[in-house]
Amino acid sequence: MSNSSENELILRIARRELDENQRAELRRLLRQPLNWDYLHAIAHAHGLSPLLQKHFSAVGGDLVPGHFLSRLKREAVANSQTVLHLIGKQLRVYKLFKEHGIPAALFKGALLSQMAYGEISLRQAGDIDLLIERQHFDRARLLLESLGYRMYPHLTPAQLASHLNYHCELAFVRDDWFTVVDLHWELAPRSFVFKVKVAEVMSRLQTVCMGGTRVETFSDEDLVLYQAMHGAKHLWRRLEWISALAESLRAMPSVSWDTIVERATSARATRILGLGLRLVEQFSEVNVPSHVLAIVDADGAMQRMAAGIRDQLFTTFGPADSTETNLYNLRVMDRKRDALVAALRAIFVPTLPDWQSLALPAPLHSLYYAYRPLRLSKAYTTSIWRRVKRDV
Repeated sequence: MSNSSENELILRIARRELDENQRAELRRLLRQPLNWDYLHAIAHAHGLSPLLQKHFSAVGGDLVPGHFLSRLKREAVANSQTVLHLIGKQLRVYKLFKEHGIPAALFKGALLSQMAYGEISLRQAGDIDLLIERQHFDRARLLLESLGYRMYPHLTPAQLASHLNYHCELAFVRDDWFTVVDLHWELAPRSFVFKVKVAEVMSRLQTVCMGGTRVETFSDEDLVLYQAMHGAKHLWRRLEWISALAESLRAMPSVSWDTIVERATSARATRILGLGLRLVEQFSEVNVPSHVLAIVDADGAMQRMAAGIRDQLFTTFGPADSTETNLYNLRVMDRKRDALVAALRAIFVPTLPDWQSLALPAPLHSLYYAYRPLRLSKAYTTSIWRRVKRDV
């Protein structure tokens, strides 16, 4: 059964506001026979449940079944409560870091929701994200532990040293996982080439107000480039990431495009930026200057890639396997050599699941570099076998 009407409806609500023509189109779609269970599931999968509730409440009326509107309302209230809880925890951690002289930047989550959509609760609640410089990690860890957070998973000194060197974040949890702080010291893992220096990002933060407190976050230009990288790293499999980038740009009338392009070039992320901007062009009415697109996508390759992403948006979910990711990186990274390095690091550099599945004493830590490809090979073979059995 085709779900074209439901998918088109999701595309229509993936924005901050609807003009009169868009509201009329939404009402037209609501008059079609709709699979409401599918609509609910696909909205949640793409991180758009809060926006669906907002726009349905505004134009739905008698076009949306009462039970469906009630369900969206209940979920919106629960999401708002979770967001407020997380903001309170987030501000407490942020203030504690500041009191102890640790520069920190808040990003993603409720703050991005406020900056892109104008309200803190229009993104689905998730984790708390803070960026610090790597040299402050040990002190930041102690401060988080003083608030009752615990590092997850627990790492040995050798594992932690490796993780700090090759990866970009680590989770600290409390409240039975209801509160999770993702502490970042890099913007991307070394298995995804993105040469933006954290020290430079931290030197040009902007101050905004959230929850009655003034906090620091990325500059507009860094925020645009970060969102393009984050979406690309995850193969742009969530429509809300595209919507948030588009609405962030809409809210930045004075953003410096020359600065964004310059930083993308320096970061070897021109094609990454180009793909993000082509997706904005595909999915929104936000105007991206033509001269910028001519620079970051001179051959139109990212425009074609964006069209392919749109074609698969409602059929492909979840993390990609290593083969798909490696092929994707070959297309999206500025240099083929970077994609090769990324693939090798993804194959050989140990990650959290490796340490969780096999405990080795510190003197044997180097064996993880041999263990990881063996574990991946087994997992990949098992996955293929399950697919074959399923398709037979």
